[in-house]
Amino acid sequence: MRKFGFLVVALLLVGIIAGGVSASNDYKEVQENEYWVSWDGSANVTLKTIFYSPEEMLNQTKESILKMGLKNATQLFISQEQQALSQLGLSLENATAEILGYNTTGPLVTVINGTIPNFARYYSYDNAWEISLDALRIVDLSRIDPTAVNGSMYLENYFTVHLPPGAKIENVTKGFKVESNGSYIQLDVNVTGDTVKAHSIIYLKKGITKDDLKVLYAKLEPVMIKYTGKAGVENYTTWEMRIYNNITVEGDKTILDTVEEYVKPEAYINYIKVQFAYQGLQQAEQSLYQRYAQMFQSKGIKVISGNVSILNVNSTGPLVVKYHWVLQGFVSKVNDTYIYDYDPKLELGNMSFPYRLNAAINETKVTRIKLPEGYEFVSLPKSIEVKTTAGSVVMKVTKLNDREVLIESNVYIRYGVPADAYKALMAQVPDNVEFKYVVKAEEGNGICGPALIVGLAVLPLLLRRRR
Repeated sequence: MRKFGFLVVALLLVGIIAGGVSASNDYKEVQENEYWVSWDGSANVTLKTIFYSPEEMLNQTKESILKMGLKNATQLFISQEQQALSQLGLSLENATAEILGYNTTGPLVTVINGTIPNFARYYSYDNAWEISLDALRIVDLSRIDPTAVNGSMYLENYFTVHLPPGAKIENVTKGFKVESNGSYIQLDVNVTGDTVKAHSIIYLKKGITKDDLKVLYAKLEPVMIKYTGKAGVENYTTWEMRIYNNITVEGDKTILDTVEEYVKPEAYINYIKVQFAYQGLQQAEQSLYQRYAQMFQSKGIKVISGNVSILNVNSTGPLVVKYHWVLQGFVSKVNDTYIYDYDPKLELGNMSFPYRLNAAINETKVTRIKLPEGYEFVSLPKSIEVKTTAGSVVMKVTKLNDREVLIESNVYIRYGVPADAYKALMAQVPDNVEFKYVVKAEEGNGICGPALIVGLAVLPLLLRRRR
């Protein structure tokens, strides 16, 4: 028989205490969560879970609680709940817990009380607050494979959210029901005054198939509650990066020197520095080299040579990564014209997020292209400046001389921008622009070098054809 322990780890997390337990009975669990939200976005919470079956696991879990001691078991439940909330980008503070029914023949009950900061998020973009409720247990379901369980799963959930006084509800996710071969997911949402109640049932029948899950999971999404009433303080992270490229053309080869500066968020940058130091800089540099070399090769670009240097790991300030590449095929050629393709969106044009962007993005890129003697630019794209409430995309093109061009780009995407507004901004910017250059034609009427020899050689043939 299949082990049910991993299932409980993912859902109630009792399996951490009880260990894997063989069971062929159905799994049944009920959650009752209640939230009292303040105007600072925090919420006092009561999170109650009732575990009914399978009986074998239930009994062994109770025995384990008695063996390890109620105090230790309580701390373990709090820790597991904090880990589960972290998957949703939330934290649980000042938590206390109570375990009931561990010394009876009835169900096992856990009750956790505490405070969740930033449970509701404020967005100045439209002067609104939003709460994202995992009322359909998306995080839990993503961690298990119901097709591998020798039994059915029944998860019933009650979520009650009390909004702060004076809150005006603007929008709430609507309920639905979806079925597939006896399995079903159902969501009901009701609003009364400033209270929102979401009730969901997830029933996955024994023997459910991946095709069934595909039908059912297509409807999984958080319950979103949007409300207004008071302005708040935005708490968010800014991702900031600066890139400096020097592109030097030497015949059929291109020398690409790149400096990447990772500026924000500082906490994450410091974490990456620690990881690099732990891994060893040489190994980290080799890993980056291989990754980029493979990327070039996948695009048909030949890597003649290259190296990577990671700097500023043991000091404050941005993390700096330097690259030096000698490449062949980096610039495409059509007939006698060389074409350098450039993305004015800085590879930020196809981000996917369901509702809002919960961070701000600020990326700057400065690129200098230098051609050798005998070459010249013949076509340059126009500068771009697109600004909306969602952010901005700027690309300034400066022709320094016939052989040198400077491209200064910046993409800024505002915190809290809805997905539709982000897409509308990017729709106004081309996916690609072209910088074209050629080998400069020699002055005068004559043809010199090998071209002259070829021309003279074919001249008699042309004369013969005219006769």
